[in-house]
Amino acid sequence: MASKKTKQNKFLVAVWLLLFLILVIVFLVKKDDFIANLKSTNFFERVVGSTPEFIQNYEVKEKPNKTNGLLDVEEAPVPGKSEIQTSGMFDLEDLRQGQKDFANAPEADEDDEDEDITVPPPQTEISEKEVAAPKSEKPKPPAQTMNVKLFFVQVDSDGNVNRKNITRAITKNDSPLTSTIRALVAGPTDAEKNCMSLIPEGTRLLGASVRDGIAALNFSEEFEFNTIGAEGYRAQLMQVVFTATEFATVESVQFLIEGKHKDYIGSGEDVWMWIGSPYTRSSFN
Repeated sequence: MASKKTKQNKFLVAVWLLLFLILVIVFLVKKDDFIANLKSTNFFERVVGSTPEFIQNYEVKEKPNKTNGLLDVEEAPVPGKSEIQTSGMFDLEDLRQGQKDFANAPEADEDDEDEDITVPPPQTEISEKEVAAPKSEKPKPPAQTMNVKLFFVQVDSDGNVNRKNITRAITKNDSPLTSTIRALVAGPTDAEKNCMSLIPEGTRLLGASVRDGIAALNFSEEFEFNTIGAEGYRAQLMQVVFTATEFATVESVQFLIEGKHKDYIGSGEDVWMWIGSPYTRSSFN
């Protein structure tokens, strides 16, 4: 029975020793926190009446800030920018002084409010290629021309109508006969003096084609009526035939009015001209 109690006592002693060691270890690990709490709460002064000297003289070490593993960067003050420290409360005297300064401040001039402020336009960046190599348009080649012979008329002092041909440069294209007859219908230019055209004003060439040496020329209805009379009809047909037969592929001219074959052109029974068959140069001899 005595041996059993002895074993229990030894066990209790071992437990107390273990607890004491745990407390010593905790005290050593948390020494700073423990002493700081005793000093800040005045534990000994409340319980015993006085604080031990080593606790009063003990300096609490500042603990380094914990980081999350990233590099801590201290923000440097901006040059020229003053730091403002506030205690979180307004100074009533400063606030009252600020109100007085605002009340005594001079009124702004209205002209200053209306003063125009000119803002310079934003500068656009120009690439070095655009500055170094400006684009230049290639000059268009001059249009090619060809010389054609146009037949107009002259009226002498006796009233006789005579042929007069002139040479003119016109733009070269794929329809030289059409361009030449239209130039004839348009009449002489200011530079082509001492000649005139007896083709009725307003006449238009509607189409032209050549087959087997015969040029079929289709004119508008204005070509059908000449106010001068018989000499006018003969002269207008002659102008067209001599001009068209200047081309090597044309031997004669068949006149059409608005795309239709007609036997006569004229304004009445006394004034008319046959156009039912092709005309050659010999038709006017």
